[in-house]
Amino acid sequence: MKARKVLKVQNIRYRDILNGVSFDWHQGEIIALLGANGSGKSTLARLLAGLLDPEDGEIQLTANGALCAWDTVKRWQEIGLVGQHPRRQMIGATVAEELSFGLMNLGQNPRWIRNKVLELAATIGLEGKEDQSPATLSGGERQRLVAVAILAMQPSFLILDEALSMLDARAQANILELLFQARPETGQLWITHDLELASKADRLLILQKGKIDLGDPREAFTYANTNTNTNTNTNTNTNTNTNTNTDNQIRSRYNTQSMPSTTVSKVSLDSVLPVERQSTVLEWNQTNFESRLFINKVVKAGEFIAIVGPSGSGKTTLLESVVGLIQSTEGQLIVCGERLLKSTIYSLSRKARLVLQEAGEYLIGRSVYHEIYYGDCKKSLKNKTKDRLSYLEGFGIPERLAEVPPERLSGGERQKVALAAALRTQPEILLLDEPLIGLDQTSRASIQAIISTLDDITILYVTHDLREVLQEADRIWLIEKGNVVLDCPAQSWYEHKEQLQAAGVRC
Repeated sequence: MKARKVLKVQNIRYRDILNGVSFDWHQGEIIALLGANGSGKSTLARLLAGLLDPEDGEIQLTANGALCAWDTVKRWQEIGLVGQHPRRQMIGATVAEELSFGLMNLGQNPRWIRNKVLELAATIGLEGKEDQSPATLSGGERQRLVAVAILAMQPSFLILDEALSMLDARAQANILELLFQARPETGQLWITHDLELASKADRLLILQKGKIDLGDPREAFTYANTNTNTNTNTNTNTNTNTNTNTDNQIRSRYNTQSMPSTTVSKVSLDSVLPVERQSTVLEWNQTNFESRLFINKVVKAGEFIAIVGPSGSGKTTLLESVVGLIQSTEGQLIVCGERLLKSTIYSLSRKARLVLQEAGEYLIGRSVYHEIYYGDCKKSLKNKTKDRLSYLEGFGIPERLAEVPPERLSGGERQKVALAAALRTQPEILLLDEPLIGLDQTSRASIQAIISTLDDITILYVTHDLREVLQEADRIWLIEKGNVVLDCPAQSWYEHKEQLQAAGVRC
């Protein structure tokens, strides 16, 4: 009989982040962990996985009640971790290598591994991409790849740190099915801001003020709506079959949150000249991008385009094309009246700013303040004026974080820094790739409030949840298999609801 294992967390303390965290985690049990940005969820995940050592307290593993010496536990095999940034976890040069790496380390038969890799790739929608570099995949595809590669190793415990946040509804349902199939042998810790997801767990843990509160997953929505003074959040990324009452509760909750100061909004926009709404700022003329995207569209100045579609359909490729991260193989792209070429990328770079899904991958400043005001002269960087610090606070970035290196921030905090840095340069075009990923409810509300004030900026906003943008968007583009298959006014979205939901869009 296979031993049943329990991971015992006993009075864990770490810096000023965790202050006596204790709970038992049983093999076969699914736990949802909620908490505000910066509350210590990812720190706890790294402690459990053995990437950090607690300053006080201990973590124990028992098998059928017998204590296993922690320093002898093969943590890489017993405890799997899927982090917020899948790109950082990828080792293989190809999808097949990534899927086979862990299995090879377990000593599995090479022929069996080859067949298993084909099976896994097909299961997560990457069939035919086995020889493709993971770097060419979308964020959602990378999340699926890393999650399944680790799940295939059959760890006793699996930590998923916002590991489903980049997935469309169909892809998330597919991964959830795999997770529930693995449930009997693999205990799972879902770190999430998605209350609909949390409600599917066996147990709910809430991390706040460095300690754990216990809860019933069925009461997750109730908790968020009654504890208004905490940063425990809800996420509008719920299943398409979430009932209307729950959806209304979440929306009502957003409307009651405090919004960023109007002064900060003015700092962002005062020097942006009013735009002529009929002028064209983006024009793709029969443009093909390495067979990943074909587009023939025009965007007018000041328009807000909501871009939706399944993972890997070409949404991020579209945004990257505007800033020259990918070059067209056919056709041309006109940005602010000038053709985008290698020779013009630099001159156009300040006119369009891109906020990517994984902010932690491209923040280069030595501190939060340096990142946001990157490019200013040294004297200016040293002079932290009240107005500049107020600008940071308008994005939910407190003054105490100004000198903290971005890599020490939580995923949600990094996302806020990336958006603050992008808007600080007052671009004409703002490109947002899932900008609310990893944000708690209060942060989501404040960022949405800031975006709603950007009337004179052209915005292209990629999301899997149409509800995030319905109030602001002018048009909706649905992209599937590298083509814009739907272009409709935002107010007529309901006429296309079935088509959108079939593509995995939450609406």
